[in-house]
Amino acid sequence: MRVLTLALVFVVFSDASGAEKNYPRPATIEAGHLKEFETLSPDRKALVIAALKLASGEQWLKYTFGSADSEKGGFDCSGATYFLLRELSYHPARSSAGQYLWIRNAGNFTKVGPDVQEVEDPVFHKLQPGDLVFWSGTYVPTDERVVKITHVAIYLGTEKQDGRPVMACSTNGRSYRGRQSNGFGVYDFRVPSQKSKSRLVAFGTPPAPPP
Repeated sequence: MRVLTLALVFVVFSDASGAEKNYPRPATIEAGHLKEFETLSPDRKALVIAALKLASGEQWLKYTFGSADSEKGGFDCSGATYFLLRELSYHPARSSAGQYLWIRNAGNFTKVGPDVQEVEDPVFHKLQPGDLVFWSGTYVPTDERVVKITHVAIYLGTEKQDGRPVMACSTNGRSYRGRQSNGFGVYDFRVPSQKSKSRLVAFGTPPAPPP
């Protein structure tokens, strides 16, 4: 039986139109319910376990723009990956664009073309649990980043129950099994529609931490 945890508490925020929405705390799942988990390398297992443990903790870690510190009550997307990776002795950049360049420069990196429209595309045959996945166009950056990457998530793998691909990230409005949420937790891994302004750009493996 798949274990799913959903908190019955809500956060109120405004979208671009100013309309208030109530989004609950995100879902979480157990590592053992991921199809690929037992075959992962120790480094990948550690990252998946750390992400799920953080998501299922007592504290609701809400989406908090500019934060990479759980003591501030939450993270933005790159703040969450920065926090987790540093806890495991990696040395990532702080921003999503910086993390993209960090992984691209390390070489274990795959671009996703603009013609890719679904998670069944062959390009994702290389995607492994523990990889970071990058998007552009989720908002308009105002800094001077070299690449226009605006969102990052940790790919977790596929659920044994039905093969659904899932990821962990901090976000404000993405969904898991049809339910939108706010904060760090488990979400469906999807390719944005062609009508969306966002684009799934690339994925890759974080460089191994030094021994």
